Amino acid sequence: MLGDARLSLWLIYALFADILVGSMIMQRYPELFYPLQDRFLQQWLLSYGAGNPRLTWWFFVALLLLSALALTTAVCGTDRAVAVVARFSRDDIRGSFLRLAPTVVHVGFLLLLAGQLVSHTLGVNSHGNILAVGGAVRAPGSGIKVVLRDLKVDFFGRDTRFLGMAGKVRDCTGTLAIVDRSGIHRRRISINRPVRYRGWSFFIADFYPKTRGAKKPPFINLIIRKDPGTGLLAAGAIVFGLGLVMYLLLAARTRSGCAPAGMSMNSNNNF
Repeated sequence: MLGDARLSLWLIYALFADILVGSMIMQRYPELFYPLQDRFLQQWLLSYGAGNPRLTWWFFVALLLLSALALTTAVCGTDRAVAVVARFSRDDIRGSFLRLAPTVVHVGFLLLLAGQLVSHTLGVNSHGNILAVGGAVRAPGSGIKVVLRDLKVDFFGRDTRFLGMAGKVRDCTGTLAIVDRSGIHRRRISINRPVRYRGWSFFIADFYPKTRGAKKPPFINLIIRKDPGTGLLAAGAIVFGLGLVMYLLLAARTRSGCAPAGMSMNSNNNF
Protein backbone atom coordinates (compact mmCIF):
# COMPACT_ATOMS: atom_id res chain seq x y z
CA MET A 1 0.00 0.00 0.00
CA LEU A 2 2.80 2.44 0.92
CA GLY A 3 4.48 1.82 -2.43
CA ASP A 4 1.38 2.73 -4.42
CA ALA A 5 2.01 5.92 -6.42
CA ARG A 6 -1.68 6.84 -6.10
CA LEU A 7 -1.28 7.16 -2.33
CA SER A 8 1.63 9.58 -2.80
CA LEU A 9 -0.47 11.58 -5.26
CA TRP A 10 -3.35 11.92 -2.81
CA LEU A 11 -0.92 12.96 -0.09
CA ILE A 12 0.42 15.70 -2.37
CA TYR A 13 -3.13 16.92 -3.08
CA ALA A 14 -3.89 16.99 0.66
CA LEU A 15 -0.64 18.82 1.37
CA PHE A 16 -1.40 21.51 -1.23
CA ALA A 17 -4.90 22.02 0.20
CA ASP A 18 -3.56 22.20 3.76
CA ILE A 19 -0.84 24.73 2.87
CA LEU A 20 -3.38 26.83 0.95
CA VAL A 21 -5.53 27.10 4.09
CA GLY A 22 -2.42 27.74 6.18
CA SER A 23 -1.24 30.57 3.94
CA MET A 24 -4.52 32.41 4.49
CA ILE A 25 -4.21 31.96 8.26
CA MET A 26 -0.62 33.21 8.17
CA GLN A 27 -1.64 36.35 6.29
CA ARG A 28 -4.26 37.12 8.92
CA TYR A 29 -2.11 36.32 11.98
CA PRO A 30 1.50 37.09 10.94
CA GLU A 31 2.62 37.77 14.53
CA LEU A 32 2.00 34.12 15.39
CA PHE A 33 4.28 32.77 12.66
CA TYR A 34 6.94 35.51 12.53
CA PRO A 35 8.98 33.88 15.36
CA LEU A 36 9.68 30.96 12.99
CA GLN A 37 12.39 33.17 11.49
CA ASP A 38 14.70 33.04 14.52
CA ARG A 39 13.53 30.01 16.54
CA PHE A 40 14.09 26.31 16.17
CA LEU A 41 11.10 24.48 14.77
CA GLN A 42 10.70 22.47 17.98
CA GLN A 43 10.81 25.67 20.06
CA TRP A 44 8.07 27.26 17.99
CA LEU A 45 5.92 24.13 18.10
CA LEU A 46 6.10 23.93 21.90
CA SER A 47 5.52 27.64 22.52
CA TYR A 48 3.42 29.20 19.77
CA GLY A 49 2.17 26.11 17.97
CA ALA A 50 0.84 24.09 20.89
CA GLY A 51 -0.54 27.19 22.58
CA ASN A 52 -2.73 28.24 19.63
CA PRO A 53 -4.15 25.00 18.16
CA ARG A 54 -7.10 26.82 16.58
CA LEU A 55 -4.73 28.71 14.28
CA THR A 56 -1.76 26.32 13.99
CA TRP A 57 -3.50 22.96 13.44
CA TRP A 58 -2.72 23.12 9.72
CA PHE A 59 1.02 23.29 10.47
CA PHE A 60 0.91 20.05 12.45
CA VAL A 61 -1.14 18.44 9.68
CA ALA A 62 1.45 19.60 7.13
CA LEU A 63 4.25 17.96 9.15
CA LEU A 64 2.28 14.70 9.34
CA LEU A 65 1.56 14.76 5.61
CA LEU A 66 5.21 15.48 4.79
CA SER A 67 6.30 12.60 7.02
CA ALA A 68 3.83 10.26 5.32
CA LEU A 69 4.95 11.48 1.91
CA ALA A 70 8.61 10.85 2.81
CA LEU A 71 7.69 7.31 3.91
CA THR A 72 5.76 6.50 0.74
CA THR A 73 8.55 8.01 -1.37
CA ALA A 74 11.14 5.81 0.34
CA VAL A 75 9.02 2.66 -0.10
CA CYS A 76 8.14 3.48 -3.72
CA GLY A 77 11.76 4.23 -4.59
CA THR A 78 12.98 1.03 -2.94
CA ASP A 79 10.35 -1.07 -4.75
CA ARG A 80 11.39 0.48 -8.05
CA ALA A 81 15.10 -0.12 -7.40
CA VAL A 82 14.47 -3.78 -6.48
CA ALA A 83 12.41 -4.28 -9.64
CA VAL A 84 15.10 -2.75 -11.87
CA VAL A 85 17.93 -4.73 -10.25
CA ALA A 86 15.93 -7.94 -10.65
CA ARG A 87 15.69 -7.29 -14.41
CA PHE A 88 19.25 -6.00 -14.80
CA SER A 89 20.61 -6.83 -18.22
CA ARG A 90 24.33 -7.14 -18.84
CA ASP A 91 23.64 -6.66 -22.53
CA ASP A 92 22.05 -3.27 -21.83
CA ILE A 93 23.95 -1.83 -18.85
CA ARG A 94 23.23 1.77 -19.83
CA GLY A 95 19.51 1.13 -20.20
CA SER A 96 19.37 -0.73 -16.89
CA PHE A 97 21.12 2.19 -15.20
CA LEU A 98 18.78 4.77 -16.74
CA ARG A 99 15.76 2.81 -15.50
CA LEU A 100 16.87 3.75 -12.00
CA ALA A 101 15.87 7.36 -12.79
CA PRO A 102 12.68 7.32 -10.65
CA THR A 103 14.64 5.98 -7.69
CA VAL A 104 17.28 8.70 -8.11
CA VAL A 105 14.52 11.35 -8.20
CA HIS A 106 13.01 9.87 -5.03
CA VAL A 107 16.38 9.96 -3.27
CA GLY A 108 16.88 13.61 -4.27
CA PHE A 109 13.44 14.50 -2.92
CA LEU A 110 14.19 12.76 0.40
CA LEU A 111 17.52 14.60 0.69
CA LEU A 112 15.73 17.92 0.14
CA LEU A 113 13.22 17.09 2.89
CA ALA A 114 16.02 15.99 5.22
CA GLY A 115 17.94 19.21 4.54
CA GLN A 116 14.92 21.34 5.39
CA LEU A 117 14.34 19.36 8.59
CA VAL A 118 17.97 19.72 9.70
CA SER A 119 17.99 23.45 8.86
CA HIS A 120 14.89 24.21 10.90
CA THR A 121 15.70 21.99 13.89
CA LEU A 122 19.46 22.43 14.24
CA GLY A 123 20.17 25.72 12.44
CA VAL A 124 20.52 29.23 13.88
CA ASN A 125 18.76 32.29 12.47
CA SER A 126 19.31 35.25 14.79
CA HIS A 127 17.71 38.61 13.91
CA GLY A 128 17.86 42.03 15.53
CA ASN A 129 21.60 42.24 16.25
CA ILE A 130 22.12 46.02 16.27
CA LEU A 131 25.77 47.03 15.98
CA ALA A 132 27.29 50.49 16.02
CA VAL A 133 31.01 50.98 15.40
CA GLY A 134 32.84 49.27 18.27
CA GLY A 135 29.80 47.23 19.25
CA ALA A 136 29.96 43.46 19.68
CA VAL A 137 27.58 40.51 19.63
CA ARG A 138 28.04 36.76 20.15
CA ALA A 139 26.90 34.12 17.70
CA PRO A 140 24.22 32.13 19.57
CA GLY A 141 25.45 28.91 21.15
CA SER A 142 29.09 29.42 20.19
CA GLY A 143 32.28 31.05 21.38
CA ILE A 144 32.39 33.41 18.39
CA LYS A 145 32.22 37.16 19.02
CA VAL A 146 31.60 39.63 16.21
CA VAL A 147 32.80 43.22 16.50
CA LEU A 148 31.97 46.03 14.03
CA ARG A 149 35.28 47.83 13.45
CA ASP A 150 34.15 50.46 10.95
CA LEU A 151 31.09 51.37 8.89
CA LYS A 152 30.62 53.59 5.87
CA VAL A 153 27.41 54.50 4.05
CA ASP A 154 27.95 55.85 0.51
CA PHE A 155 25.42 58.04 -1.29
CA PHE A 156 24.89 58.88 -4.94
CA GLY A 157 26.07 62.35 -5.85
CA ARG A 158 24.00 65.07 -7.47
CA ASP A 159 25.64 64.40 -10.82
CA THR A 160 24.78 60.70 -10.85
CA ARG A 161 23.64 59.22 -14.16
CA PHE A 162 20.94 57.16 -12.41
CA LEU A 163 17.66 59.03 -12.65
CA GLY A 164 16.08 59.82 -9.28
CA MET A 165 18.96 58.35 -7.23
CA ALA A 166 20.72 61.60 -6.27
CA GLY A 167 21.33 61.65 -2.52
CA LYS A 168 20.15 58.07 -2.01
CA VAL A 169 22.17 55.20 -0.59
CA ARG A 170 24.59 53.51 -3.00
CA ASP A 171 26.16 51.01 -0.62
CA CYS A 172 26.78 50.24 3.04
CA THR A 173 30.13 48.63 3.82
CA GLY A 174 31.97 47.78 7.00
CA THR A 175 34.59 45.58 8.61
CA LEU A 176 33.73 42.75 10.96
CA ALA A 177 36.28 41.37 13.39
CA ILE A 178 35.38 37.76 14.14
CA VAL A 179 36.98 36.65 17.39
CA ASP A 180 37.31 33.00 18.42
CA ARG A 181 39.91 30.65 19.88
CA SER A 182 41.97 30.75 16.70
CA GLY A 183 42.39 34.54 16.85
CA ILE A 184 40.89 37.64 15.23
CA HIS A 185 39.73 37.46 11.64
CA ARG A 186 38.79 40.61 9.74
CA ARG A 187 36.18 40.41 6.97
CA ARG A 188 34.60 43.05 4.73
CA ILE A 189 30.81 43.09 4.69
CA SER A 190 28.32 45.03 2.55
CA ILE A 191 24.66 44.92 1.56
CA ASN A 192 25.30 42.47 -1.29
CA ARG A 193 28.37 40.81 0.21
CA PRO A 194 27.69 38.69 3.31
CA VAL A 195 30.48 37.24 5.42
CA ARG A 196 30.89 33.48 5.85
CA TYR A 197 33.09 31.92 8.49
CA ARG A 198 33.28 28.26 9.56
CA GLY A 199 29.66 27.49 8.78
CA TRP A 200 28.33 30.84 10.03
CA SER A 201 26.91 33.55 7.79
CA PHE A 202 26.52 37.25 8.59
CA PHE A 203 24.18 39.51 6.59
CA ILE A 204 23.28 43.20 6.76
CA ALA A 205 19.48 43.23 7.10
CA ASP A 206 19.20 47.00 7.59
CA PHE A 207 21.36 50.03 8.32
CA TYR A 208 21.37 53.71 9.27
CA PRO A 209 21.57 56.42 7.98
CA LYS A 210 19.40 56.27 4.89
CA THR A 211 19.85 59.93 3.99
CA ARG A 212 22.90 62.18 3.77
CA GLY A 213 23.55 64.49 6.72
CA ALA A 214 21.96 62.38 9.47
CA LYS A 215 23.21 63.35 12.94
CA LYS A 216 22.95 60.00 14.76
CA PRO A 217 25.90 57.58 14.58
CA PRO A 218 25.59 54.87 11.91
CA PHE A 219 24.70 51.28 12.77
CA ILE A 220 23.69 48.02 11.09
CA ASN A 221 21.12 45.36 11.86
CA LEU A 222 23.03 42.08 11.53
CA ILE A 223 21.50 38.69 10.79
CA ILE A 224 23.52 35.73 12.08
CA ARG A 225 22.84 32.34 10.53
CA LYS A 226 24.15 28.82 10.73
CA ASP A 227 22.54 26.29 8.42
CA PRO A 228 23.81 22.70 8.82
CA GLY A 229 21.25 21.52 6.26
CA THR A 230 22.86 23.37 3.35
CA GLY A 231 24.93 20.36 2.29
CA LEU A 232 21.90 18.08 2.24
CA LEU A 233 19.90 20.64 0.27
CA ALA A 234 22.66 21.02 -2.30
CA ALA A 235 23.08 17.26 -2.59
CA GLY A 236 19.32 16.82 -2.92
CA ALA A 237 19.09 19.39 -5.72
CA ILE A 238 21.97 17.74 -7.60
CA VAL A 239 20.60 14.21 -7.20
CA PHE A 240 17.07 15.31 -8.12
CA GLY A 241 18.37 17.04 -11.26
CA LEU A 242 20.44 13.99 -12.16
CA GLY A 243 17.34 11.81 -11.88
CA LEU A 244 15.39 14.09 -14.21
CA VAL A 245 18.22 13.99 -16.79
CA MET A 246 18.30 10.18 -16.55
CA TYR A 247 14.54 10.07 -17.05
CA LEU A 248 14.74 12.26 -20.15
CA LEU A 249 17.50 10.06 -21.58
CA LEU A 250 15.38 6.98 -20.86
CA ALA A 251 12.40 8.59 -22.60
CA ALA A 252 14.56 9.35 -25.63
CA ARG A 253 15.76 5.72 -25.78
CA THR A 254 12.18 4.50 -25.55
CA ARG A 255 11.04 6.74 -28.40
CA SER A 256 13.93 5.50 -30.53
CA GLY A 257 12.97 1.89 -29.88
CA CYS A 258 16.05 1.00 -27.78
CA ALA A 259 14.14 -0.15 -24.67
CA PRO A 260 13.85 -3.89 -24.11
CA ALA A 261 10.47 -5.57 -24.29
CA GLY A 262 8.31 -5.07 -21.22
CA MET A 263 10.08 -1.84 -20.20
CA SER A 264 7.92 0.85 -21.82
CA MET A 265 7.63 4.26 -20.23
CA ASN A 266 3.96 3.55 -19.54
CA SER A 267 4.89 0.85 -17.03
CA ASN A 268 3.17 1.25 -13.66
CA ASN A 269 6.53 0.80 -11.96
CA ASN A 270 8.00 4.09 -13.17
CA PHE A 271 6.87 6.61 -10.56
